Amino acid sequence: MAATSWKTELLLAGSWRGATSVLLTNGNHHLVVDSGMPHEAPLLIKALEQRGLKPQDIEGLICTHFHVDHVLNNSLFPHIPIYASQQAHDWACSLYSDLADDLHWEKLVLKYYPETFDYERARALMGKLRKLGLRMWHPQRIGTPEQFVWIENRPLPEGLGVHVTSGHVPGHVSVVVGNGAEPTVIAGDALLSRDREDQILTMIPYNRDQFRRDREGILAMRGRILPGHDRPFVSG
Repeated sequence: MAATSWKTELLLAGSWRGATSVLLTNGNHHLVVDSGMPHEAPLLIKALEQRGLKPQDIEGLICTHFHVDHVLNNSLFPHIPIYASQQAHDWACSLYSDLADDLHWEKLVLKYYPETFDYERARALMGKLRKLGLRMWHPQRIGTPEQFVWIENRPLPEGLGVHVTSGHVPGHVSVVVGNGAEPTVIAGDALLSRDREDQILTMIPYNRDQFRRDREGILAMRGRILPGHDRPFVSG
């Protein structure tokens, strides 16, 4: 790509139950970070159309992680690279497979969320999120094997950086758009909200201490911050 300066625009605004989706534009090159849930597909397509774009104009996807609210419209963009952490991908595929075990899922979920019982009402919340996940999850919706470009082996396109934030899930990545001294940080679920974390309907952290450090690290950055489930704000 000729230029390394990326413009950042919201496609889907993050909310208490819906994930932030972002358009990155570099000249005539366009990437999407996190594609959202199936019922949001018309909104995502409309947001692209408002910018004179169609799904086939998108050259690549970036996945912060693979919870269902972030990736299930990947199927709108077949045959293009999907940049992601293989660790996050494999972890999520294993999680949703084990959640389908009706008899043993409550025990199996501790492999993925070992601190579950440290949280009040976590068992009941997990049950609700399990039903949502199993209703929506399908590997074909997140991309085909040949589409994936693992960030463990290859960098993102020039001008975009990876900030690994594994407290929410192992291998979670936040994307740093390095335009000048104050970058834009697409936080994903490393930072759910600036100040309303407890109002977001999402899974508990994989590791609460690491999640807290990830969150504090992002808040310490100077620049524009795009949380996973809230409106953008300027930090510093």
